[in-house]
Amino acid sequence: MNCTLCGKQTTKFLSLGHHAPSDAFLKEEELNKEENTFPLDVFFCEHCYLVQLGYAVDPEILFRDYVYTTSSNNSLIKNFKELVETALQRFSPEKEELAVDIGSNDGTLLKGYEGRMKILGVDPSSVAEIAIKNGVDTVHDFFSHELAKKIVKERGKARIITATNVFAHVKDVSSLMKGIKELLSEKGIFIQESHYLLNLLTKMQWDSIYHEHLRYYSLLSLQGLFDQFDLELFDAEPVPTHGGSIRTYVSMKGSYEKTERLQKLLDEERKKGLDKKATYLAFGDKVREHKFKIQNMLRRIKAEGKKIVGIGAPAKGNTLLNYCAIDTDVLDYLVEKSTLKIGLFTPGRHIPVRDEKLLFDEQPDYALLLSWNIAEELIPKLKKFGYKGTFIVPLPSPHEV
Repeated sequence: MNCTLCGKQTTKFLSLGHHAPSDAFLKEEELNKEENTFPLDVFFCEHCYLVQLGYAVDPEILFRDYVYTTSSNNSLIKNFKELVETALQRFSPEKEELAVDIGSNDGTLLKGYEGRMKILGVDPSSVAEIAIKNGVDTVHDFFSHELAKKIVKERGKARIITATNVFAHVKDVSSLMKGIKELLSEKGIFIQESHYLLNLLTKMQWDSIYHEHLRYYSLLSLQGLFDQFDLELFDAEPVPTHGGSIRTYVSMKGSYEKTERLQKLLDEERKKGLDKKATYLAFGDKVREHKFKIQNMLRRIKAEGKKIVGIGAPAKGNTLLNYCAIDTDVLDYLVEKSTLKIGLFTPGRHIPVRDEKLLFDEQPDYALLLSWNIAEELIPKLKKFGYKGTFIVPLPSPHEV
């Protein structure tokens, strides 16, 4: 496969098999219908250091009918408040200037700007309707260069553009980047957050690989991407969301001075081998070993006659369930708080999603924490609410709590 960014040949280092899209939950009447599955293979480019999927699913399939809402994740709410406050204090935008959020979901991030800047969300999914009902000005469409031209014509340039947990999702990178540059004012700032490749590799976060995430970014690859479109990465910082993300600050070239913090992070990436093919081949071997460790642990528990359920129904959980071939022979059900998912069945493995209260009513022996990245928040909370069983945390190494 040729790199989607620079066009050079890439190396496949991991194959997770064929998966249904991770957020394509099923209704009961759909269980007997054939599911669409797509290859989940991961490649590394030695020339521009981009890690990417080998197959891009049609965005219309992935994002139009969507079941994830930002407001259901407390750690994200906290992170977005901090992002907005940082942007306002550091860059001092005027009240009449525009803040645009690409992939704005239910409008949680933009709410932080209300009364302090003009706001506009852009989101193609069904969840955008929630934002609109809540009074968040939202364009219900995919962001593109053409849409950016339309926004500029109708509302002017944007002083702040954000794209959190969406920058890796967009299939047409060229249109995305041209649109950002079109929309950005002369002293404007583009802030994006993506799951950080360094964390994915060092903390065995392979469950974050699914079809919505077409690319897995290091700062080395991001620097090259922005440079290609005549934009400049001038600062970056790690943030805790999604098991560890990277927040980057981008502007027109020469608008802001590059920080020492950015250089230190770039040096760290080279030190950890993020520019070397051997690093990724070794990671692929570790993932395959990890799969068998999870399977063996669950088989041992089931052989003891114990009942296991799953906690949460995140997209990443479906990568783990499908790659490890975990179905209803192992997990009786998953429990969730999101009303958009309760009553549905997981893609691929068809495990039923039930109301979280069932966890406390039935007290299963074990609970597999699929939302393991917020284990420190979830485990004390679930214990406080009355769950008395044992937690299984699958990553970065399977263990019981």
